[in-house]
Order: sequence, then structure tokens, then C-alpha cells
Amino acid sequence: MTTNDLPQGMVQNTISLLFGHPDPETLLPPELRNAMQHIISSPQAYTALQYGPEQGTQSLINFLVDRINRVQGLSLRPGNLMVVAGSTHAVDMLARLYASPGGVVLVEAPTYVDAIHIFRDQQIELCSIPTDEAGLIPSELEKQLILLHASGTFPSMLYTVPNFHNPTGCTLPEARRLEMIRLARHYGFLIVEDDVYRDLSFEGAVPASFYALTNGDQVVSIGSFSKTLAPGLRLGWLLGSEDVIQRCINCGTMQMGGGANPFVAHMVAEYCRSGHWEKHIVHLQSLYKGRRDVALSALSQYMPSDVRWTHPAGGFFIWLSLPKQVFAQDVKRLALQEGVSLAAGEGFFVHPADGEHHLRLAYSRATPNDIDTGIRVLAQVIHRSRVVE
Repeated sequence: MTTNDLPQGMVQNTISLLFGHPDPETLLPPELRNAMQHIISSPQAYTALQYGPEQGTQSLINFLVDRINRVQGLSLRPGNLMVVAGSTHAVDMLARLYASPGGVVLVEAPTYVDAIHIFRDQQIELCSIPTDEAGLIPSELEKQLILLHASGTFPSMLYTVPNFHNPTGCTLPEARRLEMIRLARHYGFLIVEDDVYRDLSFEGAVPASFYALTNGDQVVSIGSFSKTLAPGLRLGWLLGSEDVIQRCINCGTMQMGGGANPFVAHMVAEYCRSGHWEKHIVHLQSLYKGRRDVALSALSQYMPSDVRWTHPAGGFFIWLSLPKQVFAQDVKRLALQEGVSLAAGEGFFVHPADGEHHLRLAYSRATPNDIDTGIRVLAQVIHRSRVVE
């Protein structure tokens, strides 16, 4: 969702707990500006402003391969990674290449709202798998797979956000990841791991990625600079087997347009190789952890006792579960009248009614004072909404 999608009636001074976007003040560190100036002032600019190799800018590929191998303990080769124009580009490309119109893709319930949008644009049927406070429930996944196969339906992929999930903030335990991998191998579907929040961990190590647990077999993993640098760069990466990466490189959009954002990729490679991205990530972890802590403290202080919420160990989001007599759309409407915007849960579900008692709070853009004030107002609105007919 972009800032052009502001709800009707939202005013300029509204406290926004709606958008899962980075803090605007983090988007242009001086070192990134310097990297931009260095590239545009060098002879390299003429190469950077041309069509680029379909796989992406080699200097960025080399940096990412080295860093991911170091951080995740992998043994990637350059042929296992391609540069993409953000995670949206990767999800759309994989949907076109690996899921045919009328075919079935498995998703979590809830899941990232715009992934639902992308799959439906491709005329793909979606099958949602229930989740709990730890994420997707493997036994429920197996039940759905048994039913689908009995009806002659064979899902092509599972789309999952395993770390600091959007919208719930939950992180999938390694044991569940291993069980999902077992099911993927048995039933023959691809796991698409949307791992764009991995670097925004607040509390220790993140579980091993699906990619690491399988050595890239039957898994593709998506990363992005959108959360840890700037979404306007439109730059990310896709990890996969060499066969998968080559299939993506050979698709029509890559062959026609060349690699993703060559100038930006050269600039980001220059910035990253200087070591500044790693330092920036550490700053973001501290910044967003502080805001998460303010949000959790305010929820504990103000919320009615029958409202439940998640406790994310990273990322941007907290997921609220409302009592059955309180509806998310009522709360959203009343909160907006009081100057607080947030996301109702319906849009995050394949079946919208499943989200009518849920809300998503995004703490990444709001100041600590606004987070506290916004949650206090939200708690008052939830109390009031019990009597809304």
C-alpha cells in the first residue's frame, strides 16, 4: 500500500499506524548520497545508465552472495542469485512462471495483502492455511493438501512470510519449517519464502531460512532493500537453484527490459561495499525495537483485557485480535474520526470475513509519542465500539 491510498477522510495530522513503511528520516543516509554522487560522476555512469545484464549488476550480485553466505552460513554461487526490482517483482515473476491461471497457490491466513492481489491478477486460485501465534500450522497444511490431492488439485507453490510476518509480526519456528519442507517434498510444490524483514531482528538469531534448511532445493527466497534502505530504490534479490534463476533470467520481461535498475544497483553496490549498510541496519534495529517496545507497553497499559496481540521479535507489525462483539471496520472508522489510522484485518485474508475481528498496527513510521497516543485512543475506541450496532 502506498501513501496515495490514504483512507477517505484521513487528515494531514492523523497519527498513522497504517503503513508498514520505513521511517522517512532513515531513507537517505549521507553515505548513500555520497555513493550516488560517486557513480554519477564516474565513467561507470554510462554503463550504469544502459540496459543491464538480465541477472543484474555483477558488483551487487557479488556483494550479496558474499554477505548472505557469511550471515546465513550458506555456500551460494553467483548463479544462485539475481537482482529484482523489489519483492513485488519477484512474487509477480514467480507467479507467472510457476503457477498457471486456474492453478492453486497455498498462502497463510492471514498473509500479505498485496501478494493476494498479485496472485489474483494472474487468475490463480488461493487456498489459505490457518495460523496461530507461531505462524502457519503444518498439520492444517497437510489436511488441506490431502483434500486438494483427493480432488485432483495439485498446488504449485506455497507463499510464506516466515520472519516478522506481515501482518502478524510472528516468526515461524524451525521445527515448523522442517515439517513444511517435508510436505513440500512429498507433495511436490515450491516454497516461496518472502524474507524481506530478516535483517530487522530485535532479539537474537533468526531461525534458519527455508533456503538454508534445504540448500535451495524446492525453495526460492526473496530479499529486499526496501525495509533496510529505501523502498523507492525498487531493488531486491531472488535466491534459487541455478535452474530456477536461469528460468527467471530467460523470461520475457527480463529479456525485453534487461536487469533490474542498473544505475540504482551500481549505487547500492558502492554503498554496501563501503560497510555502511551493515551499520545502517544496526541503527534500524535499535530504532524499530524502541518503537516496538513503546507499542507493547502502551498495549499492556491501555487495552481492554479481552484484546490480544502478538509480540514481534522484529519487523514492523503487531496483530490485534478483538473480542467477538467488536468488529475491525467499526474500530477503524471510529479511530479515524479520532485521528488514528490503522489497517482492518479483512484485506489480509483470502476470505475477508476471517479478518473481521483483527487489526494490524504498524509502528515503523510513527514517533514514540504518537505510538503511545494512538494506542491509547485505539483502546478507547475499542471500548466504545462494543455498543456500535
